[in-house]
Amino acid sequence: SGRLQGILETRLKRTFGVTMPDYNILLALWEAPKHRLRMGELADKVVYSPSRVTYLVSNLSRDGWVERVPSAIDRRGYDACLTTQGVETVLAATELHQQTVREYLLDGMTDDDIGAIVKVFSTLDSRLKGSFARERKRKR
Repeated sequence: SGRLQGILETRLKRTFGVTMPDYNILLALWEAPKHRLRMGELADKVVYSPSRVTYLVSNLSRDGWVERVPSAIDRRGYDACLTTQGVETVLAATELHQQTVREYLLDGMTDDDIGAIVKVFSTLDSRLKGSFARERKRKR
C-alpha cells in the first residue's frame, strides 16, 4: 500500500539519507554479480528509464555509495558498481526495510495469509514481466 511505501521512505531517508528509488538501485547492485551492472541492465532491473538511472547513479556516486566505471565488456558503456560504503549502507538499509515490512505487514498474519499474498504477487509479477518486456520493445 501507499502508506507502507511512505513509512519505508520516511525511515530510510531519516536513517540513511536514502530514498526508495536510491534503495532500489543499491539493492539491485547488491544482488548483481560483483555488485556491478551495466547502466542499461540496471535500468531494466529496477524498471526505471535510463535517464532516471543515470540521474540516481550520479547522486549515489556523489554520496560515495556507487561508482560509474568503464564497462569491462564494452569500453563505450559504463557500469554502476557498489563501493564499500554502498555495501554497508544497502545491508543496513535492507535490515531496516525488512524490519519495517515485518512490523507493518507480516506481524499478525497467519501462514495462510502470507502464502496467499505470495501467490498473488508471484502471479502478478510473472504477467507483468512479459508485458513490460513487450512494451519496452514496442517503445524502441
